[in-house]
Amino acid sequence: MFFFMFFLMFVSLTALSIYLWVNHRGNRLIFWAALVILCAGLGGLQMFLEKGWVPYAIEHKLSVTVVRASIFVTALLNMVINTFPYYGMLLFYLIYNGFFTYQKWIPILLGIPPVVTLLFQTDLMANRVHNGFVAVWGLCYICLMAWLAVRPMIQANTPKERVNHASIAIVFLVPLIALNVYHFSAAPVSDQLIAIIPYICITSLLLITVFYLRDAFLGIRRKSLHTVHVGTGFIHHSLKNSIGKIKLNALNIRKNVQLGQYEEIETYVGNLLRTHEAMMAMMSKISHATSDKLGPKREMHDISVVLDEVLESVEALPNVRVEKRYVPTLLLIDRMLITECLQNICNNAVEAMWEKGSLHISLDKRTNKVLLTIRDTGRGMNSIQLQNIFEPFYSTKLRTGEHFGLGMYQVKKVVEAHKGKVEVSSTPNKGTVIVLTFPSKG
Repeated sequence: MFFFMFFLMFVSLTALSIYLWVNHRGNRLIFWAALVILCAGLGGLQMFLEKGWVPYAIEHKLSVTVVRASIFVTALLNMVINTFPYYGMLLFYLIYNGFFTYQKWIPILLGIPPVVTLLFQTDLMANRVHNGFVAVWGLCYICLMAWLAVRPMIQANTPKERVNHASIAIVFLVPLIALNVYHFSAAPVSDQLIAIIPYICITSLLLITVFYLRDAFLGIRRKSLHTVHVGTGFIHHSLKNSIGKIKLNALNIRKNVQLGQYEEIETYVGNLLRTHEAMMAMMSKISHATSDKLGPKREMHDISVVLDEVLESVEALPNVRVEKRYVPTLLLIDRMLITECLQNICNNAVEAMWEKGSLHISLDKRTNKVLLTIRDTGRGMNSIQLQNIFEPFYSTKLRTGEHFGLGMYQVKKVVEAHKGKVEVSSTPNKGTVIVLTFPSKG
């Protein structure tokens, strides 16, 4: 039963981590969560090797090379599963709280204790890791994580949000606390904990599965039937409204014909034509945004001119202050696609500010690249919203016939088609910063 539980732990957790990573690439919360889950799964493999395969290889006098290789792999796994969960989970919670976005020095700084453990506190050939050393810095990491786990619960606006934050804490922190207690414990308590850990991990696995199936795991949605259902539901709603308008205008035309009031018919015909145009525009927008093929026709354009044109409508708003900091800058772009992207971003910013606030736009020339920064003083987004804004049909706004949750999805597609990238940072009630990076050549 002992070996079966660890084998089940290895297979199930490894499969879950791969599934999450493959289906939600680009979501950094899922990336780090999947790595921690994978590490837990490898813990099952490590125990299977250490307690099962290595003793078998030694007892049956297999070749020295096989035995040494098995011990080395077992020791390497032992080192990883005893250190990486602290590191990966702390990075996860920093992102979860929105404390940093793309600062590379933070992962490097937090990686110092695991690296020191590997270089000075680990003997791979003897399959030994200094548990006491790991326990001390691991406890410090857990204390910081505990605060990062409680913080969103305190800041949550609704009981449902608090429950979601508490669920994430239970799923990830309970196994990590068990690991830390193991590091502090001596035999036979440590041996008893090892036997319990698979049950804790598999319970967390079941909870993650339940949350995921209910679309309550880190705000992500299953990309298969659910995404299709959500998207087609909004399209159906909008088309239903338009069809209702067509029917209403047709009935009014019939009524006026029967009454001989022909002078009013032109009004209803105009309504029908406008409804037709709106439906065609809506379908064109959806088709364009969800198309897999996007081949920008790039030509040299002054991006500052494009920005001026996009910002004209924003500057006309009485309570929105537009701050510009850019000079003429030539880029190889598809003018129409980039204009649509900038309009999407600026419209989102204005709506987030309730048409009252500041919009700051700047261009910075760097070596071989140009950074376009758009900053607003709107209501901002929480970390879960931030990690899902590029998902198709995901929206932080009420979806209508004009809002399908495709704007930022389209922005990312267009910018990447220009060999660039999009970076977004946001703080609730303080605003959002979007940085578009374009290559300055080719």
